[in-house]
Amino acid sequence: EQARSTQMQMVAERLRNSLLSAISHDLRTPLATIVGSASTIVQDEGKLKARDRLELVQGIVDEAERMSNLVNNILDMAKLEAGVLELNKQWYPLEEIIGTVLTLLHNQLTGRPVRVKLPEGIPMILADSVMIEQVLINLLENAVRYTPPGSGLEISAEIADAAVEIAVADHGPGIPKGQEERLFEKFYQSRHETAQSGVGLGLAIWRAIFDVDSGRIYAKNRSEGGAIFIFTLPLDQPPPSVEPEE
Repeated sequence: EQARSTQMQMVAERLRNSLLSAISHDLRTPLATIVGSASTIVQDEGKLKARDRLELVQGIVDEAERMSNLVNNILDMAKLEAGVLELNKQWYPLEEIIGTVLTLLHNQLTGRPVRVKLPEGIPMILADSVMIEQVLINLLENAVRYTPPGSGLEISAEIADAAVEIAVADHGPGIPKGQEERLFEKFYQSRHETAQSGVGLGLAIWRAIFDVDSGRIYAKNRSEGGAIFIFTLPLDQPPPSVEPEE
């Protein structure tokens, strides 16, 4: 019992140290940009052109949103580990959720052909729509970040083993060999040199949620090139019957 307690304390300490290390960089970087841009605007005295001023303001907005996402990821992981995160499950058409995601990411996906392939007659899914939307947004944003500009993306779904398998595929460089599972570890980032800021919690959060919810999320390389991320939702309940309107 003492050995087990000691081991848990060591794990908690490593987690704390990793969290502090990640935050020290990933929150300070956007904060420095916000402070620098805001200071420049305050000290402007009419010297900045309107276009330059707008770029500084847009930079502040972008970095503030990034900080907000980082903080939300950290809080979500804390809730998961404390067992207090609850899912609001309802019945939704999958095509409706995908349509919402593509609308939300319209600007980020500009210049990116996105192909959606859904089987005919796919049933409604019982899920937390906000969670599924965030999963898809996270996967699509990662695909845009790590693949060549202008390369295509694919969203597909199929029924297999009493579950709906939803996939996001890209035509990028793929996943470095041996990192397919490490991508889902907390604070792990496959490309540390990237200018993109992030604590590396997004995929870890989704893995934890799907484990709790009897689902699964994993990644692999495609034979034709690129990576594919797949998550499953169990079909353990029949969808409600909807009476046609007169």
